[in-house]
Amino acid sequence: MTSQSSAEQQLTYLKMIVAAGEPAGFLDCRWRRPGGPMSRRFLAAGLLDAALQLVASLAAENDVYVGVALRDNDTHGGRAAVAGSRLLWVESDDPRTAQRLLSFAQPPAMVVASGTPGHVQAYWRLDGPCSAGCLESANRRLALALFGDEACADASRILRPPGTLNHKHDPPRPVELLLYRPRKAVALTDVLKDLPEDPRALRPVPAVSGSRVLRTSIDRELLAVPATEYVRVLARRSANREGKVRCPFHDDRDPSLQLYPDNGFFCFGSGCRRGGTIFDFAGYLWGITPRGAGFLELRSRLAERFTVGNPDAVS
Repeated sequence: MTSQSSAEQQLTYLKMIVAAGEPAGFLDCRWRRPGGPMSRRFLAAGLLDAALQLVASLAAENDVYVGVALRDNDTHGGRAAVAGSRLLWVESDDPRTAQRLLSFAQPPAMVVASGTPGHVQAYWRLDGPCSAGCLESANRRLALALFGDEACADASRILRPPGTLNHKHDPPRPVELLLYRPRKAVALTDVLKDLPEDPRALRPVPAVSGSRVLRTSIDRELLAVPATEYVRVLARRSANREGKVRCPFHDDRDPSLQLYPDNGFFCFGSGCRRGGTIFDFAGYLWGITPRGAGFLELRSRLAERFTVGNPDAVS
């Protein structure tokens, strides 16, 4: 158990979230009196003092929550507002989770007791950015391995910060910081090593016509092409040391298109916000909607371009 005060625990938590996101992101802070409606306020990531004051002022009488991943705008906090993060997490109501964490190959950077006996949150700080789809898949795999709640794996998840109170109980119980390793950053591949496979990894792609275009081995090969490679080949742009390139979809003087280790991309440029997989990138470039017949056309053209599914092809 940490010796930090409630305010120190809150600050430690908020700093971790801010450090894991883009500097221009927003904290999604929410609160609710017992039995009352949920309220929300977005705060720029740079306004840590204001965020701390808000959380501290609300904690005594409200259940307080903070979005684990920073939002890329201050108008909505749903899944579409999360491009990615350098945090993975698990929320669990299973008492076995705390014991399993003790022997887990990659210890978490933070563990929080969420106010109900046996209920914990665990967080892993990554050494590089992870797209929203990537972190959701990793969160599900962690949940499977650690008896966690798969429903809490979504990128827009809000959780209780330490240093606040859980008002589901009478009297309210403290949400407490159990463990914090300030320098514990790990590679995504190391966290995922030996974890169960994600059961949702290969879902069918919905078609406009109402039929379904099923994933094939060609799709999997194309989705495995590194973002740095398909951006270089298709847009003739090479990534800088931070894994960013100038976005080809708008006038971008400073590189704002982030390329991720899971082969996804997202543009943080104002008014752009495009992101996705190799199919989405090619679709934006070529003006083809990646659904139905458009998806089939993209698959065919990309397979030819990257000599996928045809070992005799020559680039």
